[in-house]
Order: sequence, then structure tokens, then C-alpha cells
Amino acid sequence: MIIEKFGLDHNVCECFDVTLGELLEAIKAGHNTMETLMDETDAGTACELCQSCSIDEDGDRELHLDEILAYAKEKGL
Repeated sequence: MIIEKFGLDHNVCECFDVTLGELLEAIKAGHNTMETLMDETDAGTACELCQSCSIDEDGDRELHLDEILAYAKEKGL
């Protein structure tokens, strides 16, 4: 998944209206595990589809928290 193709205003979590930009800021602030990112932003805590592709089997979401965390780790955020 190429994160760069999404804008910072891309809505990752539809349940709580959490954007890619908000998630990246939370990761930069030290919330760099699935659990702490979810605790900080509430993303992935309702329907859970945005957590990962394995949960989102039908591909309802374009981008998932696990992909964002992997990207952030790769980029050293």
C-alpha cells in the first residue's frame, strides 16, 4: 500500500471520522502501537474494519491502521 497516494485529510476511520493526518500526528507523538494508537484516537474501536486487511475481508476500507503503522515505522516517524 502506498500511503503517499492518500491526502492527510483522507478519512481512515469512518466510525469516528479519524483522518490519516490525525493518525500520523498521534504516531509522531509516541502512539506507535496498534493498542496505543487506538486508545489515543478511537480509530478501529467500533466496527474494527480499519484495523487491518485481515479484518476488512471485503475491502470496505482503502487504508488500514496496520498499514499506517508499518509505513510510519519504515519512515522513522
